[in-house]
Formats: sequence, structure tokens, C-alpha cells
Amino acid sequence: MTIDIKAMLHRVVAEVFDGNFIVEDAPSSEDPQLPRVRVSARLDPGRTALIRVSYEWADAFIPELNVQTTLLFDYDDVEQEEAEELRRLCLVMRACLQGEGRIEQKRRLFRRGTVPVLVIEVDGLEWRLGRNHWVIP
Repeated sequence: MTIDIKAMLHRVVAEVFDGNFIVEDAPSSEDPQLPRVRVSARLDPGRTALIRVSYEWADAFIPELNVQTTLLFDYDDVEQEEAEELRRLCLVMRACLQGEGRIEQKRRLFRRGTVPVLVIEVDGLEWRLGRNHWVIP
């Protein structure tokens, strides 16, 4: 049975983000077939989260910080398991939009300067979101 990933995304987002958030569809010009939503806090619309989902992965991007993270799904996952993983990702984005977490500066590997890393703890687990690197508990 094929999973309706768009319906799953909308269902999980509705469960995680309450009336304190603005949720809207945000189709990508790069791949209009991939379901994507834009979420922002009503009290602080200065930070947004873009959440996408496919049959193989889900990702979230915070454009204002230029940080992201991606979760990979197992090919044999059932919809309930994929929805749980997506829920974990949405909870991290909700915490970020509520102002939780801290920004650390990580040195660049090959060039001078630093890049921001968002460190956020959700359910006792530490997530580290970066531009090209992330750590998921």
C-alpha cells in the first residue's frame, strides 16, 4: 500500500503545531511534486521552518539561520513509523520557532570563518542542525 505523504505531512503538522503557529503550503519550484509546508510562530514571525517529506526522507530548513536536518526512512517502514519520525522532526522545529535552542559557531573546515550550528534539546535528546552537517539523536 502506498503512503499518501502529503496527507501524512498535513496530519502530523496539524498535530504538532497549534493555533500559535501559521502553517501554509509552500510548493517548491525545484520539485513541485514534493509536499512542503512553511511554519512560523504568530508571536515571532521572524523565523520560519520549511518542512518537506518524500517516501524516503523528511527534512527541515530554517532559512534565517541557514541550517537544516534530514531524516531517512527505511524502505520497509510503514506509515505509522514514518509519521513518528516526521513528528520528531516537527517537534524540533516547534521548539526552534518558540525560541528554544542556542546558536554555536563552528569553524569551517577548508576556509576561514565560522558557520552557525543550532543546538536544540527536545525530549532529552540533543539535535545539532547545520548548513551541510547535522546530528540527529
